[in-house]
Amino acid sequence: MTRPLRLGVSGSSFIWVMPQELLAGAYRASVAGTLVKFDDHLNDLMVEFMRDMMHALNTLDIAAFECYHSLAWDRDRILDVALENPNVEFWSAHAPYGLHCDPSSPVEAAREGAVAGFIDTVEVAARLGARIVITHPGIDYECDLPRETRIRWVVDVLRRAADTAGERGISLAVEPLPKREIGSTLDELLDVVDTVNRPNVGVNFDVNHLYPPEAIPGMIRKVGSRLLSVHVSDQDGIERHWLPFQGTMDWAEVLRALTDIGYTGPLIYEAHIHDVSNCEEAGRIIVNNYQRLIRLAPT
Repeated sequence: MTRPLRLGVSGSSFIWVMPQELLAGAYRASVAGTLVKFDDHLNDLMVEFMRDMMHALNTLDIAAFECYHSLAWDRDRILDVALENPNVEFWSAHAPYGLHCDPSSPVEAAREGAVAGFIDTVEVAARLGARIVITHPGIDYECDLPRETRIRWVVDVLRRAADTAGERGISLAVEPLPKREIGSTLDELLDVVDTVNRPNVGVNFDVNHLYPPEAIPGMIRKVGSRLLSVHVSDQDGIERHWLPFQGTMDWAEVLRALTDIGYTGPLIYEAHIHDVSNCEEAGRIIVNNYQRLIRLAPT
């Protein structure tokens, strides 16, 4: 039986030890209006980075992993590395997001790009053995269209992707977002999830994307049985992605709320670790932080 509230780590926790050339390529792919594919050199860099990251995950006291996916890189080469000799639970796969794959976009090609990106991530999850795909309901930009119109587009994209995911036994977890995106309040996010009305669609609760921090435990309880996964990092009223205890979150109450609603999955750290030189150093910092955090969990 897997341990509730076990340590999980998101691949984004390691972005600041990525080679700068690779980081720039990944960022370029997300902000372009059309998909920008990696060339052979960037794919080679990504393979080596994934190998270093998997070594850290497999050798440290980390139970679960959330694998980021991008349509920019060579999917099969990256997955081959992840599956070479894993010693970690593949809990979830994070779908791509950006201008070219925005489910809330007035541009039909971008909405179709979101469908394609979500479904491709379902295939990634299936190969890894993960049962959850993390999705963003939009991106941050100024838009004059009514939010109700954009919400309808998001619902349509999620339904289409969810129906395909359901055939593979995979769920979509929709994440709240911190700025002007669709899903920037808990009520709006829950409205999206409830309107999609699919049994395999729920919430990925990112505690860094809703405010104020003192309201987070109550929000978790409001999500209730819709909760599929959790992103863990600290904040002080705006998006920070700090390690727990660097902000103002009441972590004992957060863990109590998760326990009260019966959440048994991992705590997926999505904290951005700076001033380290490799994935293993970043991973050790997370492991040490988690050892302090989990002591606050209800017994």
